[in-house]
Amino acid sequence: MLIKIGRDTPLIGAIAFGIIDRGTNLIQVRFTSQCNLNCTFCSVDSGNNSKWHPNCFEVDLDYLVEEIEKVIKFKGKEIEINLDSVGECFMYPQIEELTKKIRQIPNVKEISIQTNATIFKDIDVDRINISIHSLDDKKSKELAGTASYSIEKVKGFTQKYKEKGTKVRICPVWIPKINDEDISEIIKYAKENNFDLGIQKYENYKYSRKVPKVKPLNWWKFYKQIELWEKEHDIKLKLSAQDLNIRKAPRIPEVFKKGDKVYATIKHQGWLKDQMIAVASDRCISINDCKKEIDDLINIKILETKNNLYLAE
Repeated sequence: MLIKIGRDTPLIGAIAFGIIDRGTNLIQVRFTSQCNLNCTFCSVDSGNNSKWHPNCFEVDLDYLVEEIEKVIKFKGKEIEINLDSVGECFMYPQIEELTKKIRQIPNVKEISIQTNATIFKDIDVDRINISIHSLDDKKSKELAGTASYSIEKVKGFTQKYKEKGTKVRICPVWIPKINDEDISEIIKYAKENNFDLGIQKYENYKYSRKVPKVKPLNWWKFYKQIELWEKEHDIKLKLSAQDLNIRKAPRIPEVFKKGDKVYATIKHQGWLKDQMIAVASDRCISINDCKKEIDDLINIKILETKNNLYLAE
């Protein structure tokens, strides 16, 4: 089910939609949770074959822009807006208009976006982070979880943004023993086209898709391989916050503490099965194993508050 998020729902507090501030000059903005792929390794189990997520979210455009402006005013100058998603950003019907409106907000220094590059729309961003996990046609289809995936179309998408002067970063997920050689080919492809690279570590969470017989590496082993690829291809791959121009900035205050007991009003079904989203003190709160109805006023206990992302029981 697609749930439309409007002005009756705060945009801070939920992981699947809204605005996420991690105390830096980069703000994550999530406006859709829909995805057109079913990647076999997806860390959030997105797509129409999702086992865990019966609902998707879509945020009202004008409301979203107004709330972004408020957050930027609080945080100060030179903010990067990262258009992010637990799905695919380009599935948002008003993505072109959204980027135009964000560009007009004072103190937005840069706009970046994450995408699987399967839906081309000509938008105004400074950097585009593209998920490519193999350049082989057969393997890329397998990893994407759909026969409709075309690596040639994805490469065409990438070239179009390169030609218009947008900075391109290729962001493969390295899945040990599955796409080891593919990562080397992607590195060569990025070097040939003067693209940046951001290799991601395969992760395995409670609600993620698991690749059979593949265990996530620890960070030491991951970076050890990164160093080997750096030497083999004569390229810098290990990126720091400084490399990404990320620095500390005022953090939006958390309004609840772990252990707080709060009265909240149920507003929507949640992203997970048997989860509801409640509202209190201008924040969204996700409540697992909740059987209450929309508009019920309930008493809850806050379990998690990190980065203004709230979970309760």
